[in-house]
Amino acid sequence: MMQNHTILLVSDDAALCATARQELEARVEGVRVAAVSTVEAAHGIIGDAAPAVILLDETSEVAEPLEHPEQGARLESAVSTLVAYAPVVVIGQASHQGDLAPLVTAGLADFVVRSAGCLPVALGLVEQRLRQAPKLLRTELPTALLEKSTADAFGEVLRHELNNPLTGILGNAELLLAEVRRKNDGQLPNGGQQRLETIAALAVRLRETVHRLSQDWESRNRMPQSSAQPRTAH
Repeated sequence: MMQNHTILLVSDDAALCATARQELEARVEGVRVAAVSTVEAAHGIIGDAAPAVILLDETSEVAEPLEHPEQGARLESAVSTLVAYAPVVVIGQASHQGDLAPLVTAGLADFVVRSAGCLPVALGLVEQRLRQAPKLLRTELPTALLEKSTADAFGEVLRHELNNPLTGILGNAELLLAEVRRKNDGQLPNGGQQRLETIAALAVRLRETVHRLSQDWESRNRMPQSSAQPRTAH
């Protein structure tokens, strides 16, 4: 059962957003759906929304004609900044699938070619990503660590919350290195600064996650053993 997750829709297509919201709320119990029309607006609320998955319609990021040569690069740059927060399911033109291939291969994003039937496919991938999300949410962690299955619960959260930012760091570093080696001119490639900022943001997130999990674990171990023992009837 998938409850209390937030899905962030990023699209300036009002009809797509309305349909996606209706379908997700009907199919996923307890889901919250937030919607914005641009990637810039997404960054403005992403910290508070804390989405488990982001569904991005490329038209919300790219305004040039479809044949514009920089469109794919802009889309790839936008997705690279969003994967620092959550997996991204992208609906885009077939010609841009290759631009996102490294992020898809790294497990940070999914790509659905825009077509008449693309939305159901994209929503299916969103649901799949939700099933992969940790069963224990951050707000539930301190309580969960006090339950009987403490070790298993902590291990599950640890694997998920550390693996996501580490995968993002590795994916962006590999992309940046590939571009540097391809150009081989000693200069930072286009979009290189954005990748470095994404890597830095993911590293900070990883450090904060380790600190929080460490505090949760220490708090659990400091619990007086007497409080866990049943009272003896007199």
